[in-house]
Amino acid sequence: MSAVRRGGVVSVLGVYVTTNDNFPVGQFFDKGIKLVGGQAPAHKHIDKLLQHIIKGEVMLDDIISHRLPLSQAAHGYDIFRHKKDNCVKVVLKPGE
Repeated sequence: MSAVRRGGVVSVLGVYVTTNDNFPVGQFFDKGIKLVGGQAPAHKHIDKLLQHIIKGEVMLDDIISHRLPLSQAAHGYDIFRHKKDNCVKVVLKPGE
């Protein structure tokens, strides 16, 4: 909201959260911002994207901050949700 100009548009694309307590309502109204959103079309593109990763054409190490065994999924969700330990993205590994 801070980066958009008055009367600008903020687009939110991805997987939504049910609530957000830190939404800057004052800035939203003061600047007359238009807010649009939509679900990411992940299923449409996932197979093609995974092939790029498998071939090593795309590296994700800059966004994956934590790799945890599936047995620690609850901990992974907790550190992601509360942004503990500089968490950006958690990858859960089954079978570990």
